[in-house]
Amino acid sequence: MNKDIEKIQNVLKWVQEQVYLDAISEKAKNRKVKRGEIYHCNFGFGIGSEIQKDRPCVIIQNNVRNFNSGTVIVAPITHTDKNLPCMAEITSQFNEDGTILVDGYVNLSHIQTVSKARLGDYITKLSNLDIKKVNLAIYDTVGLMSELKENERKLNDKLSYIEKIKLERNKAQDDLNIVFRLTNTKNINEFINYIQKNQ
Repeated sequence: MNKDIEKIQNVLKWVQEQVYLDAISEKAKNRKVKRGEIYHCNFGFGIGSEIQKDRPCVIIQNNVRNFNSGTVIVAPITHTDKNLPCMAEITSQFNEDGTILVDGYVNLSHIQTVSKARLGDYITKLSNLDIKKVNLAIYDTVGLMSELKENERKLNDKLSYIEKIKLERNKAQDDLNIVFRLTNTKNINEFINYIQKNQ
């Protein structure tokens, strides 16, 4: 019974927070945020295993939308010992006094679109290497990894074909230079004239 009462109290508290966040949402939509930046985010009251409460999140939406929309796409940062493809481990960052600023994993299985009103204070930004890890985890989580690998395979096939054509072209050029030397000619026109004279 006490757990039910506590749950109801938490829901009512979240409703109050929603009213406040809605009131500031118009002003918040003009906030400038960038992809790869980390902010505190009020995820509110979740259902089941949904991400909830205030926790760090990474902006994963592109900057065109970030600058022109009142909402952003984010992924929460969590702590887990599970080595899952949807988890992108990030480099630990520290405050000047040595305390941890941010660490853990970006959980791409909990991508959400949220109002900028939910964003709290700026924390830091991801390194380029960590952003690449996040991108790969996004591809995997939303089922694009196989397509990415197929496109990579096609690209490698084309690059191999181009390399083969280059080698064949270079061999043909070498063979032609040998012919020029044997016939004492310098270019294709001289070689044609040589053939015509010696028929």
